Amino acid sequence: MLVVIILLVAVVVGELGRRFFAPGTAPVPTAAAPATTPATAAAPSALPAGSRIASITVAGDRAVILITLPGGGQELRSIDPRSGAAATLLTTSP
Repeated sequence: MLVVIILLVAVVVGELGRRFFAPGTAPVPTAAAPATTPATAAAPSALPAGSRIASITVAGDRAVILITLPGGGQELRSIDPRSGAAATLLTTSP
């Protein structure tokens, strides 16, 4: 019985090693239909004059952008990279 267990463990470890270290076995991504950007996506994403992007981070499947406004306030915006849709999450004033 011990020999069977050792043999099965060796087979599992060998198969995992083969799959992990084998070159060229990465799954090929399937070609998805290109996402269409809505015509209104550019308007919410436009920055006010004199503002600047302070940082960009990723939260799940969205990009969150911290924008410093010219009056000293800040704004957080969430952008969906697939559709280009932007949403203002939070706006602060000085």
